[in-house]
Amino acid sequence: MSCCDTEKTIAAQRSCARCESKGVQVAVTTVKALLTGDGLRRGVPQAPRFCATPSCPTVYFDDVSDRRVTENELTVRVYAKHPGDVDVLVCYCFGYTSGSIREGQSQTSEDVRAQVETGHCACEVKNPRGACCLGDIMKLERA
Repeated sequence: MSCCDTEKTIAAQRSCARCESKGVQVAVTTVKALLTGDGLRRGVPQAPRFCATPSCPTVYFDDVSDRRVTENELTVRVYAKHPGDVDVLVCYCFGYTSGSIREGQSQTSEDVRAQVETGHCACEVKNPRGACCLGDIMKLERA
């Protein structure tokens, strides 16, 4: 195997097998926290990556194994998979939905920012992306 073949294999592992989009690495603890009991029994990805493609059923895939996690194995609906759904959470820590943000709760980003600054958020565990929701909230407020 040449060095180029190795690079292609590594790149393929970092892409979702279903939709081929590049996944963002998330902590194993994020996935564990969101898996249902049945999902946990199926196994936890060792090196999970988050697939944000709305049309793809895969939420997490693994660089190491073939383990893929779909939304029906999670305790929450995933905003990235349902960006137009008004009832899906955007902020998993404080309960803001896309509908409540679009309805004009213009203080949402300010509230979340203040909570983050005081250390009250748990985005790395509660948000399926394993990252802060503030960017998504600000996009919705601007729209």
